[in-house]
Amino acid sequence: MEFIIPIKTVGKALLISGLLMSFTVMNPFNNVVSALKKGNVDELSHYFDNMVEITLPANANSYSKSQAMVILKEFFANNPVKNFRLIHKGNSGEGSSFGIGNLETEKGIYRTTFFFREKGDSFVIQELRFERKKE
Repeated sequence: MEFIIPIKTVGKALLISGLLMSFTVMNPFNNVVSALKKGNVDELSHYFDNMVEITLPANANSYSKSQAMVILKEFFANNPVKNFRLIHKGNSGEGSSFGIGNLETEKGIYRTTFFFREKGDSFVIQELRFERKKE
């Protein structure tokens, strides 16, 4: 007995799996969350725009991609990461999206916000904020 799958069913399955795969590839939230959980600046920097606005408790400024890496490596060296938990993500319109979470470090918890912008066929981080939470 032959088992025949209707072409419509196969077509729908391929369409759905293709959409899911493209969404995963084009949506860097999971990779950014993973990088923040590990305090991995190299992994995080793959998504930096040419200029990145970084807000830390001591200062806020716009940095080139390489400067941003140095600033964040120092921040994570001084605040070893224990965990990151994404609380909320959303779209702010016109190809922009954001994520908000809590970065748990050995020295305290930081409310962390990151903003993406669609640039060509990918998403880039334009802004990262680390604001110390009052405990």
